[in-house]
Amino acid sequence: MKDGRVVLITGCSTGIGRELCEVLFNAGHKVVATARNADSLKDLSASLKLFLDVTKEESIHEAINEVVSRFHKIDILVNNAGYSMRGALEEIDVKLARDMFDVNVFGIIQMVQAVVPEMRKQKSGKIINIGSISGKFTQPINGAYCASKFAVEALSDALRLELHSNNIQVTVIEPGPMNTNFFKTLDNNSNALTSDANSYYARFYESDASNMKKQKLAESKKAAKTISDIIMKGRLNARYQVAVPFSYNMITHFPDSLKEYILKNR
Repeated sequence: MKDGRVVLITGCSTGIGRELCEVLFNAGHKVVATARNADSLKDLSASLKLFLDVTKEESIHEAINEVVSRFHKIDILVNNAGYSMRGALEEIDVKLARDMFDVNVFGIIQMVQAVVPEMRKQKSGKIINIGSISGKFTQPINGAYCASKFAVEALSDALRLELHSNNIQVTVIEPGPMNTNFFKTLDNNSNALTSDANSYYARFYESDASNMKKQKLAESKKAAKTISDIIMKGRLNARYQVAVPFSYNMITHFPDSLKEYILKNR
């Protein structure tokens, strides 16, 4: 693929998606920024800005048709849309968990189903799935979100096997905690549950909140530049860790017994 590639990115309202748009656009690529809240894209540097809800098939196809009509191809798909909720599995609202999976997991599948036929026509393409280091090891009070990101790992591996003969590369990016609106959204989705003093898990929630405040958050601009460099590699690896603290990276390699001992004490 030559410079000026057409890059479609989901979830560009804030955070990594937004920063990635800026980096890639400034590098000379044709960036299609999408979000459920199209108004949030007004001051964003992009070649095309579209409303797109990854949970709605009609919305996806309208956006894809607009991109293909304008640029005649899609070189790179970045599945970035996603969010989190927190809480013990015994207590979480299952409907809210389903809604999260609809975005984090099924949204990726629906985007892939819409975009891959276009990539197959041009006999090349890249699919970049934004996962999380939480897709590599599970933390208590975070089981539902971790499960959604474990699913992203599995989807990426399956796609890589299914699409290799079409010269379509697939990778999963595993970011660590970053300084974005991610945690604000997390609080909005979970605060009613995790602040309940009468919950059986109240002390776990308190400890979890304390540990989250101690986290060192990476700068999203720097992480976006790293992800951009990865995307533009000639040959992609299966997965990449980005802005992952050393301790998190280490724990992913520990045997289950040691991993669980550390997390139980934490």
